[in-house]
Amino acid sequence: MGFSRSHRRKRILLIVDAVALALAYAAMITIRFNWYMKKEWMAPLYTMVFFMEILFATLVNVYNSRKYDYKPIENQDPLEVFVGVCKNLFILFVFLIVTLMASKENAYYFSRLAMLYLVILDFVFVLSFRLIYRAILKKHGNPDIHRRKITALVYEKDIESVKAHLGKELASEFELEAIFTLDDSYNADETRIFDDYEAVLNREQLIERVKESGCSDAFVCIPDKLEIADYVRNDIVRRLGYEGINTYFGLSIDGLWVTGNLIRGMGYYQAVYYSAMAKRCRVLGVDFAVSNVENAVLYVRSHIQDFFGKYICFCNVHTTVEASENPGYMNIQNSSALTFPDGQPIVNRIQKAGFVKAERIAGPDFMDMMFKSTMDGKLSHYFYGSSEETIELLKKNLPERFPGMDIKGYYSPPFRELTPKEDEEIVEMLNASGADLIWIGLGAPKQEKWMAAHEGKLHGVMLGVGAGFNFYAGNIKRAPIWIRKIGMEWLYRLFQDPKRLLKRYVISNAKFIWKVFVLKK
Repeated sequence: MGFSRSHRRKRILLIVDAVALALAYAAMITIRFNWYMKKEWMAPLYTMVFFMEILFATLVNVYNSRKYDYKPIENQDPLEVFVGVCKNLFILFVFLIVTLMASKENAYYFSRLAMLYLVILDFVFVLSFRLIYRAILKKHGNPDIHRRKITALVYEKDIESVKAHLGKELASEFELEAIFTLDDSYNADETRIFDDYEAVLNREQLIERVKESGCSDAFVCIPDKLEIADYVRNDIVRRLGYEGINTYFGLSIDGLWVTGNLIRGMGYYQAVYYSAMAKRCRVLGVDFAVSNVENAVLYVRSHIQDFFGKYICFCNVHTTVEASENPGYMNIQNSSALTFPDGQPIVNRIQKAGFVKAERIAGPDFMDMMFKSTMDGKLSHYFYGSSEETIELLKKNLPERFPGMDIKGYYSPPFRELTPKEDEEIVEMLNASGADLIWIGLGAPKQEKWMAAHEGKLHGVMLGVGAGFNFYAGNIKRAPIWIRKIGMEWLYRLFQDPKRLLKRYVISNAKFIWKVFVLKK
């Protein structure tokens, strides 16, 4: 009986770790003893330790690979690989020490310095080899690993959004095989006619097409606000069930699709967490909204009319420190409809204040989630700011990356103070576009001052996202996710633009530490 690809990769990972451990062991013997065993008992003892190490490492890897939440190494980011190696080696050396201590004589003779070298070298070699193996797998792609074919059943207006999300984010469990529309089979406008002859025939043909696609599973995307939603769900489940096809339903609330981070366990139940966005935490005088990216986007979308004419800020360490020293700028930050923490040190202070589930809500992350959420075309966008070059890149990249987005326009203002007439013309232009979300990329603190000066003048909601324009234009590369996870994106940015950011980061971070930890503000 042959092995599947996933099994072969697990076996190769065992070999990779075994080779890394063997090289680490050889390096330890070389450094500690220079391959010269003074006593005749040393060679048997250290050989026994080597084989025990290989055995325990194999057992640990086999156990981890059988866990329900096992994640293939090519799907892990470097931080996850690092954490995994730390956990595995910790368990390995606990096993090894316990085994040695079971025989007091072996524990007495085994060199402590040799053990220290072995710990350090094992970590270096195993981590390095795993990262190299991961890079090789990533380079050669991620072939099907137990991937089941899935088809999507959606209404025409959601087809681009579903195609983009399912085509890129199904990971290793499913592969999107086909997308079929529900409009002819379950016409959303004909809420009273469920079983006329033509509709029934169309439904039978729809199920037949799903069968012919060879899919074992179907994803059904029906907005909860649709009047016939319950009828469509029940009818599709029944029809697909007769054919032995599993059915998954996209969940929505108030017409907005529910993402993974909005699901919370409530005892026996799984619930959708719907934030009231009422929690505030003050850091250096700035009142930050406590939430996460998914909830923030859901809240803004579902309350969009309440935000018209107002502005939203994303405040990092630099702008927080600047606000703490400038009462006018502080008033601008605290007069916003929402001010989100765009900096890990700020989030750390919020968590220390008792909001343990608070997360960083960076402008680019908010943009990404909002762009994905609005691929259904229900909300429109306008991009105001940055340079002509960046705007041209945005025009090219955004429609390709987020098909279905309703973009009303782009405008790069002059790099000078606008005259009152020019400003009035810009206000008229933005309002005439009818955009719901007006993204402002003028850089801090200029963009916050601009938004505050135009509060109540614009019909849409203003969002100051600074360098967010450049990230989506592609002329500045965003830090990898694993770097963001450990709160080191600022360092990544510093290496990209040291001349501009070095002085800002050194001064701002020093002031933040002084004010927070010394002055206890």
